[in-house]
Amino acid sequence: MDRLVVSCLIFCLVFLLFLNFVQPNPVRTFGFELFREYQRFLLRLETSSWPVLAGEHFIVKYRLGDEENARKVLQEAERVYHPLGALFAYFPEEKVPILIYPDRSSLNRIFGWGNEESAMGVYWAGIIRILSPREWLGDLPEAERRAAFKAQGPVAHEYVHFVVDYKSKGNYPRWITEGLAQYGEGRITPVSSPDKNLKNLPLPSFPLKKLDGKFDDPAWQNYSYALARDLVTYLVKTYGEEQIPLLLDALGEGCSLDRAFQETLGIGADEFLEGYKSRAAE
Repeated sequence: MDRLVVSCLIFCLVFLLFLNFVQPNPVRTFGFELFREYQRFLLRLETSSWPVLAGEHFIVKYRLGDEENARKVLQEAERVYHPLGALFAYFPEEKVPILIYPDRSSLNRIFGWGNEESAMGVYWAGIIRILSPREWLGDLPEAERRAAFKAQGPVAHEYVHFVVDYKSKGNYPRWITEGLAQYGEGRITPVSSPDKNLKNLPLPSFPLKKLDGKFDDPAWQNYSYALARDLVTYLVKTYGEEQIPLLLDALGEGCSLDRAFQETLGIGADEFLEGYKSRAAE
């Protein structure tokens, strides 16, 4: 029966991806939703033997011997659930899955990354993956561990990625989700990240659609994250925080970024960028 379900899901996904070339964005968003649920189905199979901690809004799976850190992750996830839900006007209907990996190599292996990657958390296809806090908190006393995890941990950041993905139905540029993730975690725990907080940020010399391709380029990575956060901060200060969920709703209806900006902010994406440049140049 499981094989039949998987075969049907794969067929539907391929069909929808084909339609994406000849149909508008709503078809693409539905295809992404189907793909996401297929990945979560595979996740349930692959981690069926992992220990589980279930909270009110999250399900945390972890490896044997790491229950203490799993509880820490669950507690932090439940802490950020309501304030981030209010910010984005989105509360998931189902419990959100979080997987905890015992070491960096096991987390990186999921995505085919080498040892040079140092992510503490990753969101992809409906699943939040977290590096066990014991890997990076070291031998700090327990009270300091709790404070450090709350201030520097990846839970809020990755949960914003989850919310943006689901609310927009997968229809968003990367700079939007990276900027909102930094803005959202800053609203929960206002602590700066020195490597992503560049002073005197140079104005972009390229259109917004070119920004997405620079996040994984080491030469552009710090700049890309800083610019994404600055763009979102400018959006909020200029148009109001209440526009964030409306913008994501428009994207979730299949609008292009330019159309979503026009419907929510009253200007196109290019005009938004020019406004940002003008403000920054003052």
